[in-house]
Order: sequence, then structure tokens, then C-alpha cells
Amino acid sequence: MKNVLLLVLPALVLLAAPARAQQQPQYSQYMNNNYILNPGATGVEDYIDIKASYRTQWAGLEGAPKTYYLSASSSLGKWRTTSKRTLRDRRRPFHALGGMAYNDVTGPTSRKGLYLSYAYNLVLRPNLRAALGVSAGMQQFAVDGQQLRFFDPTTVAVSDAARVPDASVGLWVYSSDFYVGVSGAQLLANKLNFSYDPTSLSPGTGNTLRRHYFATAGVRVPLNDDWTLVPSVLVKAVSPAPLSFDVNAKLKYQDLLWAGVSWRATDALVALVGLNYEQFTLGYSYDAGVSGLNSYHRGSHEVLLGLRLKKKRQVVCTNRFW
Repeated sequence: MKNVLLLVLPALVLLAAPARAQQQPQYSQYMNNNYILNPGATGVEDYIDIKASYRTQWAGLEGAPKTYYLSASSSLGKWRTTSKRTLRDRRRPFHALGGMAYNDVTGPTSRKGLYLSYAYNLVLRPNLRAALGVSAGMQQFAVDGQQLRFFDPTTVAVSDAARVPDASVGLWVYSSDFYVGVSGAQLLANKLNFSYDPTSLSPGTGNTLRRHYFATAGVRVPLNDDWTLVPSVLVKAVSPAPLSFDVNAKLKYQDLLWAGVSWRATDALVALVGLNYEQFTLGYSYDAGVSGLNSYHRGSHEVLLGLRLKKKRQVVCTNRFW
């Protein structure tokens, strides 16, 4: 049998949207870093917000996804971090910049992305703001042929990679008590330039990046001076997968400790816990699968680290949704 170039796994991963509800990496602690889903949330805090995360999905399953990301965002200008802000200052619009890099590995396939974002933030009412953000960058999809194994030993798979530009937009409306956001990702819907065996798959078949749409909302409900409940919801849409949604509830003790649960419809029940100490934050989540794949893995783990950097000597404001 002649040697052929079989790059089937990237296509399978990209077409697995009904199983994972999306082509993009899955996260369980997005509500602790809304920036990763919505560029409109760029720089909405009074500090330089840096976060890093590691997620291992479907532990115990060979070749299961592993995802890493690093993000940072900040508003521009000193007035946002000045304690003696005037009423005019508080009503002034501002600009914000951010960036994110991620790496998502599934067996012999991998995806890498690098993005820069910009948001314009304006006042709607004294305690209500809206921000419109845009993110642009590059994605790389690759397959390591050395990791592929075939029943026919004469079959040879060659490593290959494809790079495409990418863009997303988002609207973020927020106050000290709630937030609402809508965003779209992979809006360019580029096709990956992988090569296929001409006898099995036609070039360009099954390798289009699908547009993803997200809608999220959360509200802060004070229970007393120390305890606060923060329910939130996320709706995800990507064709041809069915509509997916998450329902979350987080209970906070002051701005020190928090714990919560999340229900990802038809996929997983998630337990979350976290700690804030001065400028540092730590979050952990465990996904207990409820789908048919549950018998083959031991759940998913995700760790999130955060650092809030001061722009000048002052008390760093707390993120009300942490």
C-alpha cells in the first residue's frame, strides 16, 4: 500500500463540537475570568489583572485534552487608580488593553493561540458602564504524525500545521451588582490548510473553524455583611451542535473564601473552591462527568492562579465577582 498523508485526527477534533459543545477549549472557571470569553471585559478592574490556568480534562483517558492559558488586562490612564477621583473622573470613558496566550493539546493534535484585545469603556449611568471590545490574533493547529498509530504498518502519517488569523468581539455591561455580556469568537471562520488523502477526503472538507457565540450574566446578592451569593449563567451556541448552557452559583465569605457549584447541561457537575489573599487568588474546580463518556475517565481538574498588580501605592480594589 502506498504511503498516504492521513491527518484525520485534527478533523475529528474540529468536528467533535456535538461532544464538547464547541471547538474552543473547555473551561470551568470562566466566571472568575470573563475576559477569556469576552474581550469587552478587558480592563474593567482598577488593577492589572493577570491570570494563569491549567486544565486536564477526562483524567485517566489516554490522549485527553490538556489546556494552559495566560491572560493579562488593564485599563489605561492613572485616574482609575487614584483614590481622589472627582465626579467628573468617575464619568469619564477610558480605554483598556489585554492579551492572552493558550495551548490546547489533545493526543497528537494541538492548538495554540495568541491574541491582543482593546476595549472602550463608557458610562451609561453613575453606577452602570458598558464596554465594547475586540480581540485579534493567530491560531495554529498542528498534528504530530509520530504519535499516530495505524492498523496497517505501511501507512505513514506526516506532521503538519496550519496557521490562520482570528478575531472576536464582545459587549460587556456591568455595575457593582451585576454583569451581562455577549460575544462572538472565531468570527473569520477560516479554513485550515491541512492536506488529506485525495481518495478519502477532499481538500477543505470538514476543516472550517466554526463561529462561537456566548451570552453570560451574573448578579451579586448580599446575604449579610459577610456572605454574598453570586449566581450566573452562560449560554453557548455553535453550529451544528445543539445550544449548550451552564448554571453556576458561588457563595463568598467576605473577599477571602468562596465555594460554588456549576451544572454544565448533559455534560458535567462541577465543584469549585477558591481563596483570595491580598493580591493573590487561587481557584480549583473538579468536573464530575454525567455523559456517556463518564465510564472511561476520572473527571476533570482545573487550577486558576491570579495576581492583581497595583498601578500605584494604594489599596487594590477587590473583584466583586471573585
